[in-house]
Amino acid sequence: MKITDVEPIVVSWPPFENSFWTSLNRIGQVSELVVLVHTDEGITGIGEAHGGSMHYIDNTGVAHISGAGSTVTDILKPLLIGENPLDNERLWSKMFGLTYQKGWSQIGATRQQILAAMAAVDIALWDIKGKAANMPVWRLLGGYRNTVPCYVTGGYYQDGKTIDDLTAECKSYVETGYNAIKLKIGGVTVEEDVDRVTAVREAVGPDIDIMVDVNEGYDVRTAIRAARLLEPLDIRWLEEPVHWYDRIEGLRQVADATTIPIASGEQALTRWDARDLLTRGGIKIMQFDCTRSAGITEVLKIAGMCAAQNVNLALHHDPQVHGHVMAALPNGEILETFPSAARDPIWAELFSVRPEIVNSQMELLDRPGWGLELNEDTLEKRGVRG
Repeated sequence: MKITDVEPIVVSWPPFENSFWTSLNRIGQVSELVVLVHTDEGITGIGEAHGGSMHYIDNTGVAHISGAGSTVTDILKPLLIGENPLDNERLWSKMFGLTYQKGWSQIGATRQQILAAMAAVDIALWDIKGKAANMPVWRLLGGYRNTVPCYVTGGYYQDGKTIDDLTAECKSYVETGYNAIKLKIGGVTVEEDVDRVTAVREAVGPDIDIMVDVNEGYDVRTAIRAARLLEPLDIRWLEEPVHWYDRIEGLRQVADATTIPIASGEQALTRWDARDLLTRGGIKIMQFDCTRSAGITEVLKIAGMCAAQNVNLALHHDPQVHGHVMAALPNGEILETFPSAARDPIWAELFSVRPEIVNSQMELLDRPGWGLELNEDTLEKRGVRG
């Protein structure tokens, strides 16, 4: 089998009318990089990645791919044409080598863009591998189970949003069957956030798990103070509590000062970043995002490292991909999902066939590869092809 073409499509949705805020960052729009890897045997692999600007509009109004999208076309595609798509380890090493070769900074992409483009390609290669073997990726990777517990991420800050709005939102998640909810904190004072989380705990009751995500919004002292105030509320984990520049040693200080388990890893780009979080960061939950960086081939190595450290996986974003990894391995704990099309239209609109989430469980499909089919109407309406 040989690769005959590598086709990137950047799919973007219109800006939100009312942006969603984490502690420090505004989410004003959603986009996804879809990569199709075609072969001479008629098998096409679907890959995905996200992060950063991936298209622009020129002065004539024509849209063009950029960032990780153009990295696929201009840099990775020439390396991959004619290769055997089943050789994922060798191809991963070939692509990763671009990030440290002599003159790497002159090739026209940042390291992060290369790693995001690699992620989409590598994920497509695993789809091909599953389709060639006529089995779903979750079974190909280990087949520990075919269902995965899920939580919903919500509780964002928005203009005009009150605590009553927040509690109504969270009760709606429970009514649809979710038993675990993650809330954003760190965007107001610690005391205000404790009031917000307290209100949610009182609204949903003691049997619903609550996680809180600071998105790197605190310094160490503030993180420790917030953690201690949140401990009586039975918090399942505290996520990314400290600023980006202190996400290893500072994170460990927070972990040592609270009874709430610490989760982190979505900002990690490689197994080496993950290693530092595991050995020095004090985390109990690993949240590596293989659709943001480096792909399935890399996250499998990280999962093995986690197992040796008694750390479970709660991989970040894109549940249609990460669900397969979580189902395949014994240390897959719980999967992040975004069921609201108002916050994340990807789940609602990008696929014509995908798994369903019922009562806080995703049941993986018994279809080859990822088991996904793309919604061609969405690609036509919102896609920019490379």
